[in-house]
Amino acid sequence: MPFPSNTALISIHGTNEDEPTLLHKPEWILKLIFDDISSDEIDDYSGIGHYTLFNENTARDISAFVDEYKDKAKAIICQCEYGQSRSAAVAAALLEYLYKGGIEIFADDRYYPNKLVFRLTLKALKSLTQS
Repeated sequence: MPFPSNTALISIHGTNEDEPTLLHKPEWILKLIFDDISSDEIDDYSGIGHYTLFNENTARDISAFVDEYKDKAKAIICQCEYGQSRSAAVAAALLEYLYKGGIEIFADDRYYPNKLVFRLTLKALKSLTQS
């Protein structure tokens, strides 16, 4: 199905994952590449191969995208491969920043938000109101 008009999409895939194929394109899209690991798991991933850790630059990319389209978009959709950790963390940060409701995602057993992604994204979003 096509995206509704005025939809913004934050699309996330990992270093070794295929980019999602979209039959229909939303009006605005931010494509990101980072893996579902946190800084305290780096040692566990050594020797496995190449991976991309979420960082402050990526968080700023998200906050700039949200800042540009939050008043234009009727919906901001966050998606990743499984829809449980990376995109859930971004969605929780957006809900917390915009509506003080991020805890709803953490409280929902369907999701396991990546805490590093949540923390850095929320920090970047909060810096929008401080500048």
